Amino acid sequence: MKRFFTVFMVTIFVFGLANAQQKAVKGFHWQKADQPEFVAGPWIESSNSVNESFEGATFPPAGWAKLNPDGGTGWTTHTYGTTPSGWTGPATTAPSATAGLKSAYCTWNTGGAVGNDQWLVTPQILNVQPGDQLKFWIGAYATYADLVEVKISTTDNNNPASFSTAVASIVPTQGWTYKTYDIGALVTAGSNIYIGFREYVADNMVDGDAIMLDEVSAGGDPIPVEFASFRASTVGTTVNLNWSTATETNNRGFQVERSAGATPFVAVGFVEGKGTSTSINEYSFTDANLATGSYTYRLRQMDYDGTYSFSDPVVVEVANPTEFSLSQNYPNPFNPSTLINFSLATDAKVVLSVYNVLGQEVATLVNGTLGAGMHSVNFDASMLNSGLYIAKINASGVNGQSFVSSIKMMLNK
Repeated sequence: MKRFFTVFMVTIFVFGLANAQQKAVKGFHWQKADQPEFVAGPWIESSNSVNESFEGATFPPAGWAKLNPDGGTGWTTHTYGTTPSGWTGPATTAPSATAGLKSAYCTWNTGGAVGNDQWLVTPQILNVQPGDQLKFWIGAYATYADLVEVKISTTDNNNPASFSTAVASIVPTQGWTYKTYDIGALVTAGSNIYIGFREYVADNMVDGDAIMLDEVSAGGDPIPVEFASFRASTVGTTVNLNWSTATETNNRGFQVERSAGATPFVAVGFVEGKGTSTSINEYSFTDANLATGSYTYRLRQMDYDGTYSFSDPVVVEVANPTEFSLSQNYPNPFNPSTLINFSLATDAKVVLSVYNVLGQEVATLVNGTLGAGMHSVNFDASMLNSGLYIAKINASGVNGQSFVSSIKMMLNK
């Protein structure tokens, strides 16, 4: 029986869940920079969990099961931005920014007998503990008399009668609703369970709604990022950071933070994450032109919902440079200012000047004695015309060593 539905859907409210508590920083592990640093995943609250958004090419996903006592085809998938199969009317929208492109879906024409009886069952969830939760989005396209029962089985996943522990009986409302249930309070600690979602028509008539299910998570909190390694090494005055992840869930990315000595951490860069992934992913970040000293780095892993967690920190030593050098300015071309970096192998008398193409000196940036190490000087050319400029350094070390070098810089206004 084909159905027609022409009334526009009510506005869908997206309820983001944010973890307002900042995750605690783990203890420091002091070690040499050339030794690998292992960082464990931030949270593992049970030995197994389910996190599914139904994005795969096959349905049901691996480990999931469909039960169809009514003889129908049962749950399938629906693609957002389209009208549900068997209906006419507006296209659907996802419940959240992280929901992906598809949902699990059932309706009147996926059921068999009058009234429907369609089950979608999770993989087995091991070692359920107090505090473990079931969370999911549930949505209805219209306002028919459907019910969705959520039940637990501690024995098997292929017999509806085995699902004897009731979690909830939901009357889906038009639009999306986010549900959270404390499954850890419903079973004995350490239980291994299956969770079944059963859709049927409450008034036992042919009429039935279009029901959508998305972002199902059960068990302990999902591990946002499981780190495999985090390493730091130095090349001269540059620190190279490398890390890898074993799994990622809704990972927006990593804010790289640095502390010099005992100073507070400051953000020095950001590296995009892979969203959700079960593959090994490699990341790197370079922090250049550092002064001599001890530096501590950590990663602030950030989810799409704004929650975050810190990695273990790694500590690295930047030693005095072994030679004099003048680095290319950055940025180049520039407007109106740029940074000029140079290194001194020993304490030295330094003159750093800037000249135009006619050889005329237009600025003296340094004229004095500086200590050994890496130095950075800002050149502000806001009062100069566009064109080519030359920065020249003349350094006389206390050990008698002399150094002269120059770089070309382009001012584009």
